[in-house]
Amino acid sequence: MQSTQNKGAVKSSTFMQAPEVKMEELNNLFFELTTKNCNLKCSHCYIKRNPYKQEKDFIHLDKIKQSLILSKKENVKCIYLTGGEPMLHPDFNTILRLCLKFSNTSVLTNGTLINDKKARFLRKIDDESNFETIYRISLDHYTEQKNDEIRGRGSFRKALLAIQSLYKYEFNPIISTVNYYNESKEELFNGFKEMLNKIDFEFEDINLKIIPYFNPAANTFNQVETNDFDKNGLDCFNSRIVSSKGVFCCPVLCNDFRARTGATLEGYSRKVYLDTEKCFTCVKHGTKAFSNDWV
Repeated sequence: MQSTQNKGAVKSSTFMQAPEVKMEELNNLFFELTTKNCNLKCSHCYIKRNPYKQEKDFIHLDKIKQSLILSKKENVKCIYLTGGEPMLHPDFNTILRLCLKFSNTSVLTNGTLINDKKARFLRKIDDESNFETIYRISLDHYTEQKNDEIRGRGSFRKALLAIQSLYKYEFNPIISTVNYYNESKEELFNGFKEMLNKIDFEFEDINLKIIPYFNPAANTFNQVETNDFDKNGLDCFNSRIVSSKGVFCCPVLCNDFRARTGATLEGYSRKVYLDTEKCFTCVKHGTKAFSNDWV
């Protein structure tokens, strides 16, 4: 007799669940003032854009106002203005003043638009507020040649001028460096310290923010495969970024549908899953890539 088979049987299969990160409270609120508008063409930038076209994709001022009002119910300790180049936003000065009414504000900039006159004006804005403005200047190496290889000719000297100008007007700028050349923290710190001591800048640990380099060619993992890591050490644990397209869990995943947590800060999701190759980079390095280390 021919045996019968259960036609309704389903072959068993194993599905790997991406690790979950649940945000306990919102401490870091990012605003992407522009996605692709920038005056540099850095070869290592994670934002894909047309190098021959400047896109005017600025976030509307009303969306920032709405988000800041909604953020009152959160425990925001620092606001971040990023991009693209955030200082290219036509309403940048208004946005900065507005953010400083709510919290300390970090500006993540390449520094090319900051000179003595601009730094003096920024000091005036800071003095009008009870909160502090923190400037993070992108400088990816302590030697001009290596920095300009990836950020473009002249970017090193412009960033250095920005640091000097800000320091002159009593700001304490932070060097934000993408570790493109895979140097140790000690090498980077000593290199920047020696270079900045020449302009009488008192460089300390707090003045260096090292961002791991995301190399798409070297990343073969599409999903984080383990839960054995410190979730508290990730940006998505206590950060969200607002762009013109909604709310996302991480600046490097801004405008990626996999990282979208809602349309506004009202009713957005506090739970995210680490299911991209960029998530693996953060887990691997075990560091907050974008928010300030002390928040």
